[in-house]
Amino acid sequence: MKSLKIGAYIRVSTEDQVNVFEGSLDSQKYRINEFVQYKNRQQADWGNIVEFYVEEGVSAGTTNRPVYQKLMSDVRKGKINLILVSDLTRLSRNLMDFCSLINELEKHHASYLSMKEQFDTSTPIGRMLVYIIIILGQFEREQTSERVAVNCHSRALRGLVNGGPAPMGYDKHPDKKGLLVVNESEVQIVQKIFQIFLDEGSRAKAVAKLNELGIRPKRTSTKQKENQNSIWNYQSLGSLIENIAYIGKREVNRVYKDEDPSHLKPWQKYQIVPAAWPAILDEKIFFDAQSLLEEASLRERTRMSKTEKRIFLLTSILTCGITGIPLVGQAGHGSSGTIHRYYHYSRRPKDLKVVRPRLNADELEEKVISELRSALVTQGYFDDLEKTLKSQSDSNTKGGAAEFDRAQKELKDIQNRITSIWTNQSRMQLSEDALKLASDELNRLAKQKQDLEKYLSTLDPKASDPFAFKEQTLFVENQIRWCMQGWAKATPAMRKRLLRRTIKEIVVTQTELLITFWTNSEDRDFSLKVEPQGENSNDKSNIISFGRRKRPAPNANERRRAISSGTVPDSAAEAAGENLKCAVGENQNSSIRSSGNDKIGSERRT
Repeated sequence: MKSLKIGAYIRVSTEDQVNVFEGSLDSQKYRINEFVQYKNRQQADWGNIVEFYVEEGVSAGTTNRPVYQKLMSDVRKGKINLILVSDLTRLSRNLMDFCSLINELEKHHASYLSMKEQFDTSTPIGRMLVYIIIILGQFEREQTSERVAVNCHSRALRGLVNGGPAPMGYDKHPDKKGLLVVNESEVQIVQKIFQIFLDEGSRAKAVAKLNELGIRPKRTSTKQKENQNSIWNYQSLGSLIENIAYIGKREVNRVYKDEDPSHLKPWQKYQIVPAAWPAILDEKIFFDAQSLLEEASLRERTRMSKTEKRIFLLTSILTCGITGIPLVGQAGHGSSGTIHRYYHYSRRPKDLKVVRPRLNADELEEKVISELRSALVTQGYFDDLEKTLKSQSDSNTKGGAAEFDRAQKELKDIQNRITSIWTNQSRMQLSEDALKLASDELNRLAKQKQDLEKYLSTLDPKASDPFAFKEQTLFVENQIRWCMQGWAKATPAMRKRLLRRTIKEIVVTQTELLITFWTNSEDRDFSLKVEPQGENSNDKSNIISFGRRKRPAPNANERRRAISSGTVPDSAAEAAGENLKCAVGENQNSSIRSSGNDKIGSERRT
């Protein structure tokens, strides 16, 4: 029997658990190591742990977990064939997700093992017991979530806050965290901001005026307090203007504001209730500002509805090689009325010293397509690509092995220092100050240990499988061929979709074009599933997206009536909206490089 290739998956649900010295993560890791050693003593060469997959502060109620996705990707690649966990709830607390996991493991001739629940899932009774445990875990998670939601709803109905920073004009009560107290030094600033917005008539002009006058946003987090040069922007000013707390009101379940109330539970329905803090702004000024925002939004929607929809094929995959900033498609009118299409920075940082000129969209898109066509007709191109992939992989493996050994040695030194401190602390009678110093040092070393273990998990000192390069190269060739076969008859939206399924990234420098391809379908499909769509986000022909239907927010008059009555109007026309999620996947990529003289080379990037 072949030795098992084990992927050890450990997880905790909260950040607090992550920061505990020698806490749950370390305990799970220790128990798994002991279990594998015990099994190897029982049966020679039973299995070896290939990698520890450490999920920090993520719930098991969903599969949208970066490390879990990496684990499943390695199962598909054959890197591991057994998932080992301390107990089933570490792996999943959702029955449907667990069933999908079982099907995926069977498909790739892999399995899982829980140290706590060692049932024989090859029998009906064993599978039934496993499913019951998962159901109980899901029940526990949903009960806890509902209990917290009901409690937060009850507090919100009493006008209290459930965490979050205090808005400008208020501070958190020093003793009662659910209350806000008026910050007298900021009240006049808030009133002045509203007046400037009403006088200027738009957010853009108001932002420029506020920054010109030196009025700064409120800094609440440690990172914001360290940044003394923070300025207003379109979003931060809009958030302040729309904040109903300034007239002594509290929004309950704002996240469900656009949902149909008939589909919600009682504690999920959107309401506006009196707040537990006094108002600092006149209601007329507040609603005049809301009307101005609504008028601007209506003008923008009208303008966009009359504007011709232009699809830029390379938006979301195009990056500036000089600055590393994404480039997006834009359009403008020349003096003669001609519409020009180009790619440029969506938002240019103010401290950017090197600004590249705009790139002609038609020329750049044609250049990319010609590169794809030439890849198919150039004899020996994909053979050269495979050789380059193997050569660079061998080079990376040698460097990775040396770095892996260095990091392993550093980890061993840190563990020895931790053991030494523990030993000395137990043998000596230390003062309170000395104990505090020892505790601080242990916490610092524990943080270094966690960071180093996480870094080690990203290193792969083992030689790559030579057959993998053939598979990667064949995948790239098939994707390019499939893309070009459907190109002539495809609509612009379909062409964008074809490119996104073939190309991961395009980097443009001053003299060359670097195209990075997807080399396996699993990483590509997962990334396309969770990435935002960029411009034209309402275009439903784009790659898979998560969406929900939502209604437009009530206008200022409807909102005024809602506040006075304590309810929210039900009637509003439905409109399509999107609620996209983001996650991180790990990919291996192959690239082609094109310079000005059209010479094509090949390389691999990780």
